[in-house]
Amino acid sequence: MSAQQNIKSHISSPQHRPPHDLGCPMLQVVTGCSHGKCHFCDIFNGVPFAASPEEEVKADIEEIARTATALTRRIYLTGGNPFALPTHRLIEIFDMVEERIPTVNSYGGFCRIVDVANKSDEELALLASRGVNRITIGAESGFDEALEFMEKGHTAADIVEQGRRLHEAGIDFTFFYLAGMAGAGRGEENAIASARAFSAANPSDILIVTLTPTQTWPLARDIAAGTWAAPTEGEMAREIRTFIEHLTCTCHVNCAHDTDVLRFEGMVPEAQGLMLELLDNLIPKMNEGAARRMREMLHKASF
Repeated sequence: MSAQQNIKSHISSPQHRPPHDLGCPMLQVVTGCSHGKCHFCDIFNGVPFAASPEEEVKADIEEIARTATALTRRIYLTGGNPFALPTHRLIEIFDMVEERIPTVNSYGGFCRIVDVANKSDEELALLASRGVNRITIGAESGFDEALEFMEKGHTAADIVEQGRRLHEAGIDFTFFYLAGMAGAGRGEENAIASARAFSAANPSDILIVTLTPTQTWPLARDIAAGTWAAPTEGEMAREIRTFIEHLTCTCHVNCAHDTDVLRFEGMVPEAQGLMLELLDNLIPKMNEGAARRMREMLHKASF
């Protein structure tokens, strides 16, 4: 374990990071999520959204500075969506970081589509100039019916428009795709609509996660009420295949989350055919019961 990983700070649990940000120090600047309505999330249940106190942020920067090296160049901002903070506050935090750790020139973290929409073009350009890059966005789907049902707070058109604005500002971004989100019998629709919206937005990376309803999600109530039903393991795997088949952008696809039964990664379009060939080989061999038991064991699933 590295010195940076031993940092003790005010970071609350749990924290989630994309693969490309696993190696950099974390700095908590907000707690909770400013939205808190998604039916498939319980990460911040009972945690109100709030900016971290100034003294905590300063103390955590000091903690990071004590173990920083010449290779400490990126900071991962934690909390549900730290980029919901006003731009002037983010710049103040960057100033504090770089005063103590001059090698830092890059910042990442989770971000909502709405957070991007709430920034002006000038604000996005300013954030880009200060090193904000490779931010991670829970787009989840480009299928409007699923987005509305799950109360994501954005539409497919919003995904495309805010992706365009991020590109114009010079900020690379990663999208999450949540396979199974549309429910039983809607996977193909979800995949095709999502591939269309994601391709138009053109993220640098797409991280595929397979939806696994837990007993503590609001979605558990939807299941009990009969308003949403989980797709089969085979249906979700075929949805992922359809999603990859219909992507027309240039991006890296990573399907290796612990919720994913079939795991792979590759570049689109270079390895698109190989990924489809792999899935065509593996999907017929899937064991529905074993795949579902794995998901239930790992995540105490409610279905």
